[in-house]
Amino acid sequence: MPRDRAPTNRFYSNLLLTLVISIVVTLFAVSLILYMNFAKVISYHINNSEKTSLSQASYSVQFMTESAQTLALLVYSDPIIAKLLYYTFREPVETNNALDSLNTYRYITPFIHSIYIYNDKSETFYVTSPVIEQTIQSKSTFIDKEAVWLLSNFRSFKEFSPIPRLIPERAANGETKLVSVYTYLFHDLPGNSEKLDSVVILNVSDTWMHNTIQALDAGAPSNTFIVDANGRMIISNQQTPMFTDVSDQSYVNRIRQSREASGYFVDDVDEVKSLVIYVKHESLDWTFIRTIPYDRITAKIDRMRELTLLIGIVILAVGLAVSYVLSRRLYKPIHTALTSLKELEAEKRDRFHNDKQQFLRNLLRDSDGRADSLPKLFDSLRIGLRTERPFVLLLLQIDRYAAFCSEYSFSDRKLFKFSLMNVASELCSRHGYIHEAVDMENDQVVLVLNIDNTDRAAEDLRLHELIRHIQSSVQTYVRLSLTTVISARFYWKDGLSEVYREAEHASLHRIVYGHKSMIDVETLGEDTSGDFVYPFQKGQAFSEELLSGKMEEAKQRYADIIGQAVATNNYPTIQLTLTHLAFTFSKCLETLKRNGTPITDAKNSPFIATVNQLETLEEIEHRLFQLYEQMVSTPEDRKKTRYDELTVNITALIHEQYMDPNLSLASLAEAVAMSPAYLGRLFKKLTAKSIPDYILEVRIDKAKELLATTNASINDIAEQVGFANSPYFFKVFKKTNGVTPNDYRQRAAGFD
Repeated sequence: MPRDRAPTNRFYSNLLLTLVISIVVTLFAVSLILYMNFAKVISYHINNSEKTSLSQASYSVQFMTESAQTLALLVYSDPIIAKLLYYTFREPVETNNALDSLNTYRYITPFIHSIYIYNDKSETFYVTSPVIEQTIQSKSTFIDKEAVWLLSNFRSFKEFSPIPRLIPERAANGETKLVSVYTYLFHDLPGNSEKLDSVVILNVSDTWMHNTIQALDAGAPSNTFIVDANGRMIISNQQTPMFTDVSDQSYVNRIRQSREASGYFVDDVDEVKSLVIYVKHESLDWTFIRTIPYDRITAKIDRMRELTLLIGIVILAVGLAVSYVLSRRLYKPIHTALTSLKELEAEKRDRFHNDKQQFLRNLLRDSDGRADSLPKLFDSLRIGLRTERPFVLLLLQIDRYAAFCSEYSFSDRKLFKFSLMNVASELCSRHGYIHEAVDMENDQVVLVLNIDNTDRAAEDLRLHELIRHIQSSVQTYVRLSLTTVISARFYWKDGLSEVYREAEHASLHRIVYGHKSMIDVETLGEDTSGDFVYPFQKGQAFSEELLSGKMEEAKQRYADIIGQAVATNNYPTIQLTLTHLAFTFSKCLETLKRNGTPITDAKNSPFIATVNQLETLEEIEHRLFQLYEQMVSTPEDRKKTRYDELTVNITALIHEQYMDPNLSLASLAEAVAMSPAYLGRLFKKLTAKSIPDYILEVRIDKAKELLATTNASINDIAEQVGFANSPYFFKVFKKTNGVTPNDYRQRAAGFD
């Protein structure tokens, strides 16, 4: 058996387990160290590469600022444009020339979106823009209100630094839209004056910055953006518009709190674990941030990890195989010896158990014949029963044994019964009983117990408690239901086999007491079967009630007949009575079949077999009546009942709604959830009338009743019974009755 080989294999298990743990721990430690170092190295190199890229973006901003300053100086130094900055009055030609020069500066600088020239003396803006057609606008009506605000609050911003903002533009079609730009203010303000006289405003398109970042991001799964000192995005991307406040993001807060000019760390970005790299532009208070999904970084490391793991598994498998082969060869002689020893031990143990069980079965069946040698046999078989003390025999009978046998194989049933005996023996020991358990190789397990007979009442309570405990535990752990028979108290000299036969006979009374019952041989009533005669008159009445379909009366009669048999306390009498009743069921079916009643499955009557197969009166009664009702109540009968109910429902609806002119086959079909065509055919088949004819018949009958009993006009009566118009009512009434409604009323009045 497998459990016998377990100690033999323990040496191999310990040896292999030590080797496996050593190899696995070593491989795991090496792989973990390599993986962590690889991750750090790759993160460091990526940080250096990306930081250089971000620095290039920072340099691009610096280049943009320097280019804007250069352009502003060119504009300031242009004598033609200077007239727009400083003079209040100019010739129109001079103004046009100056605007043309301004347009030329915008065209030659590709990243410039628009240029404003502001003259404070005239409070006028001069604009060059690809969209704004009105090039000269007053301060009060200037479309870019924020630019006007900037002129008044220019001290709030660093000099010559880009100001990210959204500016409005009015297109040719009159619509206004917002454009993202970086604005530079250039002026020649002397001293600490708070008022600007002449200003050059350059609006740099954010498209140039977008293109720069996209060029740096090309081919990389990263997202680059710029955040100002307040945590606002100052360049839009595909996910987030410009000026979105991202200060509540954990990674942004870490960057703002850091004192380092650049760095990297791992954090969640939009719920995705990412590597965050940043570079700060001190002069602008801008931070350039790039985020890269961490799984993209570790993909190569993961592949290396998988390869390392695969190699480790191969090494482990080869090592285990070699170790297993070597250990088997080394330990093979010992293994063979131990296996043989265990097998001999198991055979001896099984033979001992079988010999003990066979001996106890022979004692119970009185076929051993060696009573003079009992003490010696008891000692050799380790039977602890004391023959000088009183005994009681408990017969544990498995309920529904036929189903148990059909569900489980012979070997499985032996295991179940072995488990039952173990549970029962354990509980007997807990309750202090010296005992032996015997498998009778049928549906019975017998417990032979030494008892204390000094206090009979207390011993009975203790014994009943043991039985209830055994029944509940076996039900819970073995999933078997038990009926228990308690023998009369006896001594060894009274004969063990006689007591067993009495208990076995008493177990037949389970048919009365039911499953999980407790039957005490000493409390069974006296056998009065000698005076019993089967009540043929009641049997005849039972037969007549079955034939007439009076099932409730038949069940009461059945219970009365069975009750008389049970009162005899004699199992053969009960069994004979059940056979009589089963035969009555069969005869009733034959009678019904001869009379033309269709009977299903009537070839082989199952009633006698039911009596022999089932174990309790309750089961037998339920099954007998169930079989009879199933065989008599055919599907056609049930179908006919449904059709009768349908007919009753339709006629009731017609009698309730005949006064409705819209009553028709379609409305009735809708009410009963059937198609009009099918309902019409079915109603005509069941009643030999069509639904329209039946509706007409009901209406004419109601009209005749109103004509005979009321003085209502013919038109009112026609309307009351559901006719839409009087001429049709006259026509139908005369066709149906042979006279007009007036003639019918007159005849009815004359007859009265």
